[in-house]
Amino acid sequence: MRVLRILCLLLCLFLAVGFLTGCGSGGASFTWRVDHVPANLDPQIAQDSPEHIAVTNLYRGLTRIDENGEAVLDCAESYTVSADGLTYTFTLKDGLAYTKLKKHEKEYPLTAADFVFGMERVFREETASPYRDLFANLKGADGTGALGVSAPDERTVVYQLNSPDPAFLEKLAQPGAMPCNEEFFEHSAGAYGLSAATTLANGHFYLYNWNENGLFLRRSASGSLITSLRIVLDTTAQATPTPEPASGTSVAQNPTPATGAAAVAAGDVTAAIDEASAAGSLPSIPYTSTTWALVFNCEDRQLSSQNVRLALGASAAGIEQLPTGFSAADGLIPPAIQVNGSGYRDAVGSQMPAVGDVKELCRTGLSEAGLQQFSGIQVLYPEGTVYQTLIEQVSQQWQKELGAFSAYFTLKAVPLDELKSTVSSGDYQIALLPFSPTSADGTAFLQQFTDGAFTGWESAAFDSQGNQLAGQLDPVASELAQAEQTLLAGGAISPLWYQDQALVMAPGVEHVVFDPFGPVLDLTWATYTGG
Repeated sequence: MRVLRILCLLLCLFLAVGFLTGCGSGGASFTWRVDHVPANLDPQIAQDSPEHIAVTNLYRGLTRIDENGEAVLDCAESYTVSADGLTYTFTLKDGLAYTKLKKHEKEYPLTAADFVFGMERVFREETASPYRDLFANLKGADGTGALGVSAPDERTVVYQLNSPDPAFLEKLAQPGAMPCNEEFFEHSAGAYGLSAATTLANGHFYLYNWNENGLFLRRSASGSLITSLRIVLDTTAQATPTPEPASGTSVAQNPTPATGAAAVAAGDVTAAIDEASAAGSLPSIPYTSTTWALVFNCEDRQLSSQNVRLALGASAAGIEQLPTGFSAADGLIPPAIQVNGSGYRDAVGSQMPAVGDVKELCRTGLSEAGLQQFSGIQVLYPEGTVYQTLIEQVSQQWQKELGAFSAYFTLKAVPLDELKSTVSSGDYQIALLPFSPTSADGTAFLQQFTDGAFTGWESAAFDSQGNQLAGQLDPVASELAQAEQTLLAGGAISPLWYQDQALVMAPGVEHVVFDPFGPVLDLTWATYTGG
């Protein structure tokens, strides 16, 4: 009996060690913290970062984005494109299947018809899919005829476009293009993707467990490939306010903990977003997708003049001592955005408006508003030591260049979520905010400022430029620059700094496909070789 007890104890210790290894960065497990557990695994509507990461790893499309950012074949074994570039014909690989889960009553075949139905769901009004615009170039997408996607047989999918689209293969790798079995969808009775029993996925990973603490995905062991993905609730962010911003929303969202790299180093997580400088010797993928800017409420009488706003913005941009990881901005669109495969900022250079004597410009602007000086201007900024230091430097710069005009400014720290809500409601005067694109689409990033959003500033010229760009499949950098220039010339938003960030990873982790716009991680080819 004593020997049996000892054996049981040793077994328990072995299991405990194995469990702890799986929870951190060791072994073949990958842990990623999120601010909320995925609530829906329906790929046709998945948009928020946690859901996007989940469906990216749970589903396979006809194509997939690799480490080089190229679209490679996934469920498709081959494809052809017509001479006019309007018809794409894909042949599916043999033996494709959905993952069989215990709670499913039957197995469902995976055929070409599932890719057709998935795309049809994108354009159903009740789906409210965020991918409608992405596939708006499909024939019939405007409702004037049959949708341009069909399945002549079980292994062939055909897409018909209105005009050639060089990025169509990349688009087919997005969640909206994932397959959906119509019979299973109808059987779910409106609960598709809301539970394990109503989720039918075909990915390299399968759904192992899903509860209030996280989403747990697994796949069969194969060499050094990572075999489990743990998308877990970040309780540390809820307990400890931190100053660093997370990318992935148009206006600031909850920040990533400043201890991201430290958590990786400690083995608490396998990867995290942090300042690029915090990575140290840890493997990292640096990027710059966040622009910090002053936004002005143009409906406030004191800020109604374009000249006042331009003067304040130009003066604020003059500070020289920036924290590590911050650099002076030369436009609103951050450097991570590319156009036609090249860096947008490198292609167009600075789009900042030329401003002369800021003090005289401020005086002129106040006079235009029938004022001689400011009175009780409040400047809101996010809580955090870094941001307090930055905004105090801005205030000092205003005092230096605007003299008595800036004596009527007060600074107020506000929690980031509250600041976001306050700016959206228009109940502010001046605010310091981070802006990050939710996709690599520079046009979509600029369009969020149309119709007076955030600032109350409206421009028919800017709105028109945005609408024209939105209709282009492959926008020209110079045309995007014209729209950016028009926006910044209005002075309603003044870019100040870019912030460098990085995906920091545990030693030994390689081949993670990372998209900073989300962020989104794909572990299809990810390996762990020990570190």
